Amino acid sequence: MTKIILAGGFGKLGQAIQDNLNEEYEIVGIVSGHQHESKVPVWTSLSDINVAADIWLDVSTPATVFDNAVYAIEHNMPLVIGATGLSDEQVAILREQSSKGVLIVPNFSLSAVLLMQFSQLAAKYFPDAEIIEAHNPKKVDAPSGTAKQTARLIAKARIEEPTSTKLAPARGEQIDRVPVHAVRLPGYIAQQSVYFGGVDEQLTLTQSTTSRSAFVPGVIRAIEAVKNIDGVVIGLDQII
Repeated sequence: MTKIILAGGFGKLGQAIQDNLNEEYEIVGIVSGHQHESKVPVWTSLSDINVAADIWLDVSTPATVFDNAVYAIEHNMPLVIGATGLSDEQVAILREQSSKGVLIVPNFSLSAVLLMQFSQLAAKYFPDAEIIEAHNPKKVDAPSGTAKQTARLIAKARIEEPTSTKLAPARGEQIDRVPVHAVRLPGYIAQQSVYFGGVDEQLTLTQSTTSRSAFVPGVIRAIEAVKNIDGVVIGLDQII
């Protein structure tokens, strides 16, 4: 049985993980910003943790994920990071410090991973692309980590340069010359569309998640994969 410390265990994704992990996995403790009733220990400070685990699974917040990751590395635990908000500089520090595997997953949804892969293929033929992502109003970062990663992958896969356009606030955030637009509305969990334009033709790729339970199969794949990883790997697509 794989023993897990779950950071962010009482957020919506964390709760879905608690509710849907199978009997091969045991959550031995939860790191949270507040105390909650639980069958396992709940710690509000990293210094309070008093049990060992095989894996650190982090679905916390941009404000806490880096400190959590450093703690996990210092305590020799392989680390799966599902929280967004890590800067390039922080990822570089994790690369330098890690002795066990670190798997950073912008999105645990398998359909989202496939969308990123399809976008890379399309970018070879359609260098002009824009991304629109939609989440619920409580999502703390914008654009999403998935949208940023998709933009980077599109830029890397391009063979030709994209068409230059006039920049303005309504044109979204430019990430490697891919405009990214973020929508925050009630009723959405996670949705992303990638629009490609060519000469007299268009291609649109869309992925939507209607329940956070959809993320759990990807979480399990990540937990199993990180046991055999050396260093830092970014993206669920790298291990499936």
